[in-house]
Amino acid sequence: MRIAGYGLAEEHAGSVASANYVLLEKLLARGVRIDFFAKADFVQEDHLFTHTNFFYDGTLLDPAVDLQACAPFLQNGVVGRFTDEAIYRLHLRVIKSKVWRWHTLHPYDALLFLGLEPQFEGPPGVPVVTWVQGPPQTEWEAISRVQEVVTQTSGRWLYEKLRLFYAVKRLRVLQALQSADEIICGSTWSRRHIIAEGLPPSQVHALPYPVDFDVFHPSPDDAPLHPGRKTLLWLGRIDPRKRLDLMLDGFERLLRRRQDVHLHIVGWFSYAPELRDLLDRFPYPDHLTYEERRPREDMPVLLSRADALVQPSEAENFGSAVAEALSCGTPVVVGPTNGTAEYCGPAAFRFDHYTPAALAEAMQRAFASSSAHDEVKDQAVSIARATFAPERVTDQLLNVLQKAVDEGQRATAVSTPPIAPRAV
Repeated sequence: MRIAGYGLAEEHAGSVASANYVLLEKLLARGVRIDFFAKADFVQEDHLFTHTNFFYDGTLLDPAVDLQACAPFLQNGVVGRFTDEAIYRLHLRVIKSKVWRWHTLHPYDALLFLGLEPQFEGPPGVPVVTWVQGPPQTEWEAISRVQEVVTQTSGRWLYEKLRLFYAVKRLRVLQALQSADEIICGSTWSRRHIIAEGLPPSQVHALPYPVDFDVFHPSPDDAPLHPGRKTLLWLGRIDPRKRLDLMLDGFERLLRRRQDVHLHIVGWFSYAPELRDLLDRFPYPDHLTYEERRPREDMPVLLSRADALVQPSEAENFGSAVAEALSCGTPVVVGPTNGTAEYCGPAAFRFDHYTPAALAEAMQRAFASSSAHDEVKDQAVSIARATFAPERVTDQLLNVLQKAVDEGQRATAVSTPPIAPRAV
């Protein structure tokens, strides 16, 4: 099989990009020929592959990039956003032409988008497979439920900008998804929401992201992260949908019940940096540690030494930190709209409502007795290795790719009129 690829893929980037890197590595090991295209400053070339069946083509339109760099008014605010988008679309036009040109020389069996919806049309007759990060509307629905938090911390103007942004994004993403032959998402929770948008169920598939077990596994260093205390760990970016407000309120409630607990947060504030005020106002700072970032190589030990990972976010298609925590033998606390929960089995402590009381109760249950905790850790590793194994996920991805190729060939055969016999 020969495919053209476009999307997010980097070995040490974390989250979706790292999972995609693992997938590409496994596809290449299976003998799949991959030509990977990207806007060059989106990908670090030193993190790409050396396989003989891999070709990378990075595109960077220097005049457009240089023009923006020399004009400050094209870099900030609304004008900056529109300029960024225009420059990105220019790159997509060039990349599309490259894909089409390469197809005429060495025909592709499929066009695969990783981590985002289709960004451009494939060559005629080439099926398009896309692995998206989530449904097009659920993120806004989650943000709208925390309107008060957004407006109080970041102002009404940000909330209205988000409303407009997601309204436009939903229309654009839906249009792009309708051009795909097969759609992959990270969970059946996401699959249900994508189908509810009118996409054919037979074309929507739920696959978990893979985890690199050479990196994420239980660490022999099992010293407590915060000696004398049970540690709850938060990993990942911080925006309104991730529910830092709920995390802090639930943890404060837990602290009223017991003082031997600590919350360790590693994450950066994205488009709503004012949420940092929630940390500054937390009434028990001695029980809270905040770090903006940690090197990727620190994550396995950090996860192994925590007593539980907490992911209170809403509308979570697939939480990579959850899968990585299980791989390290760490139980997780997740909410009712977290798609990753369906893969976690008894290693997940779920809360059914996004309330501080429900979250505090789930976190309390995660701190079981030592013997029970050891059993849960073993279950977490077993579940992860059965569910997120790269070989297993690659098999599933290849099945989807082959389905797209087979159905594309059948459609071509049906649409091609038979050749009428010539009269003798």
